[in-house]
Amino acid sequence: MPNFSSPAWPIASRIFASLVGGYLFTWGLIAITIAGLIPLGVEFHDVEMGMLMLGLLVYLSLFLWGMATDKLIWLWLILFGGGVVMTLLASVVQQSFLQGI
Repeated sequence: MPNFSSPAWPIASRIFASLVGGYLFTWGLIAITIAGLIPLGVEFHDVEMGMLMLGLLVYLSLFLWGMATDKLIWLWLILFGGGVVMTLLASVVQQSFLQGI
């Protein structure tokens, strides 16, 4: 059983949230942008390449913010909560677009 009162726990939590939560948030952002711009007529590969390039900068920014912030609960809520919401919303947008074809 993990010792949550250990001084290493907040550091490990911050590293995990920054790495995995930042990835999930970036994934959701890319997914929602691609799902939102394709129905507007933008070419898939243009959106994909542009968002993948932007995603690298977003992930780096989120990781650095995760290491710098002193509010762990906000870090978890924004990265994991925002990532899950954007990913689910992208899935809904994509399904509605595919059903409309």
